[in-house]
Amino acid sequence: MIAAIAALAFAAGQALAWDAAGHRLITRLALEGMSRKLGVDVPPWLKDATHVKMIADQAVTPDRWRSEKTPQLTHLNNPDHYVDIEQLEEYGLTLRTVPPLRHEYVRVMSVAREKPGFPGKPIAEKRDPTHVQEYPGFLPHATLENYGKIVAAFRVVRILEKLNQPERAHQVEMARNTAMAFMGIMAHYVGDAAQPLHTTIHHHGWEGPNPNGYSTDRGIHSYIDGGVIRTHRIIADDVRPLCRFEDAATDGTPGARNVPGADAWEAVLAELERSFKQVEPLYQLHKKGEFEKDTGKQFIEQRLADGAQTLAALYAQAWRDSEPGQKDIDEFLKYDGAVE
Repeated sequence: MIAAIAALAFAAGQALAWDAAGHRLITRLALEGMSRKLGVDVPPWLKDATHVKMIADQAVTPDRWRSEKTPQLTHLNNPDHYVDIEQLEEYGLTLRTVPPLRHEYVRVMSVAREKPGFPGKPIAEKRDPTHVQEYPGFLPHATLENYGKIVAAFRVVRILEKLNQPERAHQVEMARNTAMAFMGIMAHYVGDAAQPLHTTIHHHGWEGPNPNGYSTDRGIHSYIDGGVIRTHRIIADDVRPLCRFEDAATDGTPGARNVPGADAWEAVLAELERSFKQVEPLYQLHKKGEFEKDTGKQFIEQRLADGAQTLAALYAQAWRDSEPGQKDIDEFLKYDGAVE
């Protein structure tokens, strides 16, 4: 019975953003950008070629989770990959008024759903047994939750490096691996946000009134995710020139993506807004067959670059936010105990 429920949910919830090649590309470029933004402050272990490959590969992991048919994982994981911005209106929300805390967001939506005349779709237990279609999505929350984990992991690394105790060498290695794992996970969600079809109800073809005759083919999603990248053989060298990684303090280029202060939430919402603005242009290009031409190639390259820029800014800010004080070091030693 459990397997049957999970299989239904898996079939209904397939909505990847960028194939593995796209997610790895975004992550590799973001790590280059992090190095440029931090300069001499970037930790050498994050420039190691093997570690770069590991983080980039980890960026594919949240999509790999989709193959596991545990209902609880499907319920949690699938809605983390998107936010259908138009659907927020049904709950009296806009992207800018979405509560930054996941459970507060759920509470607001649950209250709205119970009000008379709720305009959204009713809960469909048989069609959606894991309730993944019950909410507009949690993409910004998934991103920020992992951002916090990265900051925490970076801080542990820096504390251990400051202690510089030989008996803790294994802890340093493990702490770095933990940080790299969460860097890859967050990279996935930032990459998802750069794909316009992960910000809209029109994720698998145009929904509802369609006066412009846009495609209603579900296959448009997978085509944008990877088909265009394969058609044009897009690689990092194609996207790198479009990325502006310098900090605003030294480069006033409008394209430079910088996290304002420590407000990573703001940076993620801004990325989603930029991506959402490209939904209809995407459908227009698709209708004209432009994705087979340079115009479509350039569109996808710009989206990949936006993801890399945003991710680089978040990585750099996470490192800045992770600087440990003496209190952090004292508390670590107090609770970590002696190393055996």
